[in-house]
Amino acid sequence: MFTTISWPLLGATVLGFAVSASNAQDAASGWCDSITDICFQRFYDEELDMGWGYLFPPASEASGEFVGLFTAPLSAGWIGNSLGGGMRSNPLIMGWVDTNHTALVTIRRTERMDSPGRLEGPQITLLGTSGANGTHQRIVYRCQNCTVWTGGSGGITTQLGYAAHGSTKPVDVTNADSTVPQHSVAGQHAFDVSAARSDSYSTSLEQLVAAPALRPPLEDAATPTVTSAATSSSGNPVSCPNAPNPRFSMKTGKGWVVTTVLGSLTTPRGITLDSQGNLLVIERGKGLTGHRLDSDGCVLSSRVIIEDENLNHVSLQVRQPSSSDIAWSWDYDPSAMTASNRRTLVTGMDNPGHNTRTLHISHQNANYLIVSVGSNGNIDEDSIRTDSGTAQIRVFDMSSLPADGAAFTDDTYGKVMGYGLRNDVGITEDRAGIIHSIENSMDNAYRIVNGERRDIHTDNPAEKMYNLGSPASPRSLFGGYPVCYTVWEPSDFSNGDTRKQAGDWFVQDPSNSTYNDAWCDTYAGKPTVLLPPHTAPLDLKFGEKSGDNHVYASLHGSWNRDPPQVCIPLPPPLLVD
Repeated sequence: MFTTISWPLLGATVLGFAVSASNAQDAASGWCDSITDICFQRFYDEELDMGWGYLFPPASEASGEFVGLFTAPLSAGWIGNSLGGGMRSNPLIMGWVDTNHTALVTIRRTERMDSPGRLEGPQITLLGTSGANGTHQRIVYRCQNCTVWTGGSGGITTQLGYAAHGSTKPVDVTNADSTVPQHSVAGQHAFDVSAARSDSYSTSLEQLVAAPALRPPLEDAATPTVTSAATSSSGNPVSCPNAPNPRFSMKTGKGWVVTTVLGSLTTPRGITLDSQGNLLVIERGKGLTGHRLDSDGCVLSSRVIIEDENLNHVSLQVRQPSSSDIAWSWDYDPSAMTASNRRTLVTGMDNPGHNTRTLHISHQNANYLIVSVGSNGNIDEDSIRTDSGTAQIRVFDMSSLPADGAAFTDDTYGKVMGYGLRNDVGITEDRAGIIHSIENSMDNAYRIVNGERRDIHTDNPAEKMYNLGSPASPRSLFGGYPVCYTVWEPSDFSNGDTRKQAGDWFVQDPSNSTYNDAWCDTYAGKPTVLLPPHTAPLDLKFGEKSGDNHVYASLHGSWNRDPPQVCIPLPPPLLVD
């Protein structure tokens, strides 16, 4: 398998493993990550059980960045690469996990055969799903200003280097600038940048920025050791036994207490409570887990209810989990926390862009299943048509579905409630049975004025909320996407441009003879609530208490704004009786 040494040794006396290098046949190939469903070009060494993955933006963006992924056994000391193939005068990226399974990543360079020092210029950022499970570590990172440099190979070409140490960690495992022991294995592999480019790059990056760290899995324990929860003076629990301390401090409003009740989850996507108060969690890459709670809300025991690494959403009514492609129902027993008799409901939802799904069961009619499918990418041109099956929300009457389910785009069974909705992750229902959705709008927005392309992405467009009407009478609202966007900051539309107010429609190229601002005013349905750009709303709920007419939205923020968006929560101007 190995024939020549590609990376020069830093001193043969410290080697504990054989140094190897790939031959001409070793090359990166397509591979999809089971934890995130993101597809990379990856080089994998089966003997080492190590992998090096890469994802690049479309060539048209010319951003000088990429997303990388290292995987290795948990016992490995560190894992890394050379972006120029050979070691000298090229950027070297290294990553590892410390004793708490926290991931670290660093970018370095050396001009000689010695220990590489920190490289200034490129920006390296650790992304979500980095960390370790019970057997392996993974380092997911974003490298900016990383594709071209002075010296060495001058930039990423057709060869990438790889290196690792099979057992020895850096001297200070908690410090990304620590001295790193010399590699015990190294080599090069062929690489095709064009094959690693993806039109869904921005969506994948957004997903990784928002994702939590990887942690060892929670054991399925029926009778864990239980002690009493510590309580505050108000009687609310401030800590739960067997729950980890939060990695970051959390601030609450006056009169509220925040308590960690569960940890070591595998990319949790959604939570709900069943009819007996059990906490149910969809964990991407694992399935549906159930957690029995005590009177304080602390976890007494946990079990896996549905083992399926493709699940990414569960409805509030518990019976309808979904993957990126299929929605199913199960018969669920809350006393035993078991699921049986799986039935296929909706199929054909898979797309390469926003690949998580949101399900909602109508409170007014429990046969109505509302399903949201996001866009294929940042700008999904086909989604302006309802038959595209993307960037839209449909309702299905489960009582009339065929035994093997119905395709998402089958108009006989799936009625369009709204389309032109870029990525409406949150769906909810008010007391009158009206469905509302909340949208993640476009990244990298621009406006062409007199032939000049102006970057307006920092403060435009607005995120927004839509009234989709009753599922009993779908009205196929058109939300404007992929051509119509909503103004948040009017000052971006000046100096020769048409004056705008917050809430007005705009297109990126107003010179288009068909899709222009006036077209949007005529055909696009107005949102009911505006939110600041790049707040990235994930869910929304109406108040449950009598007299509470507020709507509540959870926001996770976006990679596409610097500085990040800061929101002051205010009651939105929407009252529902």
